Amino acid sequence: MECKFDKSLLQALVDNTIEPIELIFLSEHLKVCSSCQNELRELYNLDKTLKIFFKKSIGYEDRLSTVTELTIDNIFMEVEYGKKLKDFIYDTARMNRIIFENSSRFLEYIPGMPFIKQKMRTKYKNARLNFFSLTRKKAK
Repeated sequence: MECKFDKSLLQALVDNTIEPIELIFLSEHLKVCSSCQNELRELYNLDKTLKIFFKKSIGYEDRLSTVTELTIDNIFMEVEYGKKLKDFIYDTARMNRIIFENSSRFLEYIPGMPFIKQKMRTKYKNARLNFFSLTRKKAK
């Protein structure tokens, strides 16, 4: 016959977190139920085994915390590297834009530049028209 008693009380007794009133009910139940007595014995054995195991492997906690800290540090270093790279690319693009703007300002002072600009615009328009006419012919 299977016992329908609350098994969480057995675990609470092993963990020493049981309430006094629950302890009274449990002790009275254990006097008559051999199934719960056996299960309580198994829980105590399991608890004892786990405590022995964790006492032996106490050095792993320090290693785990060290590995965790190193992992977090590496993640933050990668993020910082990404930010630095992003800032470098942004600064390089900004400097290139400034150099281009300054170079184009210099071109305004070259004699005959308005004439060259006009020729370039005409040439560019003709090239655009030729390109679009070629694409239209291909589309047909």
